[in-house]
Parts: sequence; structure tokens; C-alpha cells
Amino acid sequence: MEDKEFTFLLEAYKTAVDYFDGYATRVYNRFNILLAIDVALAGVYGSALVESKIISSKGALLIPLIGLIVSLLLYIQSAQDKYVVKRHIKRINDIRKMIESKVGREDIPALFSPLDETDTGKRNFIFEGITSWRSNRISLTRVPPVTAIVFIVFWIIVMVVGP
Repeated sequence: MEDKEFTFLLEAYKTAVDYFDGYATRVYNRFNILLAIDVALAGVYGSALVESKIISSKGALLIPLIGLIVSLLLYIQSAQDKYVVKRHIKRINDIRKMIESKVGREDIPALFSPLDETDTGKRNFIFEGITSWRSNRISLTRVPPVTAIVFIVFWIIVMVVGP
């Protein structure tokens, strides 16, 4: 007879991984949309300056203000998503550890998911070649909030310095 607790843990693990996958997709879709808006605004503003087109005083303030608002939204969304992603990974790994203890094996992440943090937990930087490396300081979950901060600083400078 199949162990009900093991079946439950396995289903919980599969559900958590599926949910994480969908959540990660939504995170990067939101990031890409807000980043595209920010870049477009910067492009419009920069293009007007380069082409020496006169921007009205309202436009000179409105474009950076909208950019700042979008950048703040990007930052808030990115920082909160990073927090949630870390919790999802912890939840998945906690369930994995319960399954491992039930099964008596410690290599389940290799079978099911790339979410194992064994190497990154021990080292801050893993280098396997110029095209294959991992850093805890520059990770996919840190890039969006840092990008947002860069845009926030950019828009503040544009607003202060003006055209």
C-alpha cells in the first residue's frame, strides 16, 4: 500500500514547483513591460534632446515624472518579487527535504528541479567558464531592483538638471 504522507508530499512538491514556474514567468513579464516603458520614455526624452527639438516646460517635467513613477513601480514590484521568489525556493526545498527523509536519499533536486542551493549556499561565486557562472551578488532576482534604482537615479538627475 502506498504511503499517503509520501504521496501528499510529492504532490505538494510538484504543485509548488509548477506554481513557482508560473510565478517566475509572471515576474519577468511584469519586469519586461515596466522596463520597456522606462526605456521608451528615456528614448523619447533623449531623442528630443539630441535632435535639438524644444521640449515644452510641461514635457520637460512630465516625461521624467512619468519615468520616475514607472521606475518606482518597477522597484517596488522587483523588490517584493525577489522576496517572494526566495520564499518559494525555500518552501520547495523544505518539501524536498521532507521527501528525501521519507525516501532515504539526498539527491532529489537533481531528479526534479534546478532549485537546489547546495553550491550557492557554500560559495558566493561559481565559475564554470566565461558563459557559465553564478553569483549570489549578481543574480536574476537582484538585477530587476538594481535596474529600477538606476532608472530612479537617472530620472531624478534629469528632473534636477533639466533639458
